Amino acid sequence: MYPKKYPRNQWYVAAHSEDVGRQLLSRWLLDEPVCLYRTSENAPVALADRCIHRQMPLSKGRLGDDDTIECGYHGTVYRTDGQAERIPSQPNVPRACRVHRFPLFEKWGLVWIWMGKPELADPARIPGHHWLTDPGWATVRGTLPMKARAQLLNENLLDLSHLEFLHAGSIGTAKIAKTPITTDFDDGVVRVSRPMYSIDCPPFFTKTMGLSGVIDRGQVAEFFPPAFHITHVSAKPAGDLDESRKCEQKAIHCVTPARGNTTHYFWCHARNYKIDDPEINALMQHGMEMVFKQDVEASEAIEEIISNYEPDHPIELNFKVDAGALQARRLMDQLVAAEQ
Repeated sequence: MYPKKYPRNQWYVAAHSEDVGRQLLSRWLLDEPVCLYRTSENAPVALADRCIHRQMPLSKGRLGDDDTIECGYHGTVYRTDGQAERIPSQPNVPRACRVHRFPLFEKWGLVWIWMGKPELADPARIPGHHWLTDPGWATVRGTLPMKARAQLLNENLLDLSHLEFLHAGSIGTAKIAKTPITTDFDDGVVRVSRPMYSIDCPPFFTKTMGLSGVIDRGQVAEFFPPAFHITHVSAKPAGDLDESRKCEQKAIHCVTPARGNTTHYFWCHARNYKIDDPEINALMQHGMEMVFKQDVEASEAIEEIISNYEPDHPIELNFKVDAGALQARRLMDQLVAAEQ
């Protein structure tokens, strides 16, 4: 029901680009410790965050001007490719003295990592998300730690009927849950669409978009297994045929398993209206983080229940609105099974 195993021959978001710099950054990803940093030429690097000698985290060492890492325990020095080039206590360096280097891909403000077989890492498999750095869009972003398995958030993001209840008073209004959805599955992507016509404008849209009264609201949730979501949102006055008055938003959700039942939630929110308004930027930064924190809190509350029942789970009853989430479960099972 709620898998904790995740496919490794896939791309996951390891960090926002702004998170990775000339300081050694330790981050657990798919139950492995990873050390992230940038070279002097600004290229991101990801090494296994454990010295091959005695497992001391490399992130507790020192980054040299030549981009090498000196282990803080016994001084072994590693190059960016993971190979050790110096062991202070002996003159020779065995070829086996190396740590794994993970393939990375950086674009549009996100750093992606491949945790599986390096020879299979193909950046062409990463979904497009150009809005995050497009000059015609304004973007805010953040990271939320979650004490729950990633699948709970994956399913939360595919069943947006919860907006009416979990996010009442911000982006939720009445009648969202009653609005029919369409669920599509093609080319490995799950897509849940909910067009809403003549529906009340939520308070947060009034603050940011300047809309009020009744609106036509579009909402399409896309899931690119195993860990990436794009929620396409649009709004305009009800019945207005002028597309120039439509406001569009793209919510990017990167749900990366960390260690055990914990998850990194890297979120981004882009909009194509009022892009030069600092007040709206501040509203978006604070407002969206509060909304996403509510999703995290709900996932953590569910985790507290189901983790105490494992290896079994309490009986659950599925509703029609769960079609997208159930398809996501099947896809995740298929990806894991294919690797095994």
